[in-house]
Amino acid sequence: MSEDTSNAELRDDEHADGQDEVEAQRGFTFEDMRLAVGDRLQIECTASTGVWRAFVRVVGYMDGVSLLVTTPVAGGRRVELVENDPVIVRVFSRQSAFAFRASVLRACKLPFDYVHLSFPTVIQGSVIRKSTRVRTQFPVGLSSPTGGEPSEGTMLNLSATGALIHTRAALGEQGSIIRLRFDVILHELHSELDIAAEIRNVQQEPDAEGEGIEYHYGVDFHELGAEDRMKIKSLVYQTIIEQPRRII
Repeated sequence: MSEDTSNAELRDDEHADGQDEVEAQRGFTFEDMRLAVGDRLQIECTASTGVWRAFVRVVGYMDGVSLLVTTPVAGGRRVELVENDPVIVRVFSRQSAFAFRASVLRACKLPFDYVHLSFPTVIQGSVIRKSTRVRTQFPVGLSSPTGGEPSEGTMLNLSATGALIHTRAALGEQGSIIRLRFDVILHELHSELDIAAEIRNVQQEPDAEGEGIEYHYGVDFHELGAEDRMKIKSLVYQTIIEQPRRII
């Protein structure tokens, strides 16, 4: 991956309405990331490791010298790094996403497995606003306040405050309250959400076969509980960190 490519992944994209949802910035410092012991980071490894993406925890750092992290883990197995291996590190801190290049200074075994990474000197970052959307493609169960049989659809994008739903079912008019049921995986833990949403806009068109109607519903989440709000934000932020190309 070239430096231009990795940097571009963190630049802001524009929505059709011209509003920037992810504001790219340069010149971040290590202190801006506000890393703490135990924070979870994602690293992108070289092809020689046989693993593209793995996760580590912050152990500590020596300012200007090295960043200490746990040995990377992917799919439940350790990823062995060797001296001079280049990596790209990604982290979400508060409401910013960061990325920087580093190299392996040393892989240690005692008193436990951990890795010294070179201290970052150039840090790319993006300030993430609450309306930042990410592309998704997972099934969602739908129900309408007017009753009738529950239906199914696909969630096409997601933000901390709403979503875009594709379905063949007529769910209601603008202002109607519907329910969404979908599963998420947060840091390898499965969670199920059942939340209310208000229809803000509706678009409909003939399906590809010309035999029915397809609907796209833009919805805002309605009266989210604190736990559900946290799960949705975590899913959005996790996607931004792990799959930055999904930022809309």
